[in-house]
Amino acid sequence: MSKDKLAALKAAFKTPEREERASLPNNYFPFWNMKPGEKAILRFLPDRDEDNVRGFLVEKVFHTLLINGQKKSVPCLSMYGEDCPICKVSQDYYKVKDEVNGKRYWKKKQYIAQALVIEDPLPAGQDGETHEGKVRYIALGYQIYNIIKEAFASDELESIPYSFDDGYDFIIKKTQQGDYSTYVMGTKFKGSPRGLTEEELAIVEDGMIELATLLPKSPGGEKVQAMLNADLNGEALDEDDEFSSKKPATKAPSKPSRDEDDDTPPQAKKPTPAKKVVAADEGNDEAEQDVDAMLAAIKARRQAK
Repeated sequence: MSKDKLAALKAAFKTPEREERASLPNNYFPFWNMKPGEKAILRFLPDRDEDNVRGFLVEKVFHTLLINGQKKSVPCLSMYGEDCPICKVSQDYYKVKDEVNGKRYWKKKQYIAQALVIEDPLPAGQDGETHEGKVRYIALGYQIYNIIKEAFASDELESIPYSFDDGYDFIIKKTQQGDYSTYVMGTKFKGSPRGLTEEELAIVEDGMIELATLLPKSPGGEKVQAMLNADLNGEALDEDDEFSSKKPATKAPSKPSRDEDDDTPPQAKKPTPAKKVVAADEGNDEAEQDVDAMLAAIKARRQAK
């Protein structure tokens, strides 16, 4: 891994952003179910897509609508470079100084990663298995995302955190502040890097994917408009949930978490279509082959033994 690649990652995490968690599929690691004082240890893994400028995270943008009496997570069309009618409604509310509804319809964000679970404090599931020693997907709210972003900004990382040879394990610790759960105390990259063991490398080789495959497909403008109308007018809607088939593995925590606060928009800012993410090293064959090279090195090392 080159210093240029680390510099590109630092640049990608420089823009301040906030987000919240939405519905999650069954193969996510539900760290939010930890008890206060417990911690999990993960090792973030690189995206198989070398064009991802964030390296190991993808951004999901969505809205929350009330449809047929239930909250629904609806993909924001800005993710697909399209005009989003829900964003437009939010802007209209802000223009007439209705901040409550403006915030309600404003887009929210979460960041999705894949990671090897090193330590899992959660009890075993019905199958007797824990998440430890498995590759799982991780949905991060703005608290944890900001901790990662600040780690790049502070230069505390001397190597790329998802490197197999000299990456950093990541601690997620849950604490309690009044009625809220928080992750700001004790959540951090470990102070020194380490190489993955041969056993961990074997698990990683079989479990890594392109993170974009975890993002929902565009529901299309007509579908989003119909759902928005149902929310605004309180009408029933016959929906097939074609874009929200991934259901949460567990129920949300009984107490609220500050990591799930709504994203508060700047009132004067107009949402713009999402741009295609281009890696800082695009055109650099060596950089574009980083992940494949790491996986090839795993195979070669194992064959040599």
